[in-house]
Amino acid sequence: MVDVVFLSTFWDVIWSSFIVFFVVIPLIMLWVFALVDLFVRPDIRWRKVLWLIFIVFVPIFGSIIYLLVRPQEADIAPYQEPASDA
Repeated sequence: MVDVVFLSTFWDVIWSSFIVFFVVIPLIMLWVFALVDLFVRPDIRWRKVLWLIFIVFVPIFGSIIYLLVRPQEADIAPYQEPASDA
């Protein structure tokens, strides 16, 4: 029987750190950004529910697809200052 110790060598630690910092964390950030954007947008409620279900149950592909197909008016700020007459 072979005893394998997880992260036993220096290069195992380096490789695992690389995976965490450059793959896992950006994917989590993408997922969180998609959820925040979904809740900030003024949209029809049933669409939000469908997108929420899709993003939560299929996190990576759901987030990518949501960010690619969302309407462009989502880029407009939700509150704009009224124009001054001065």
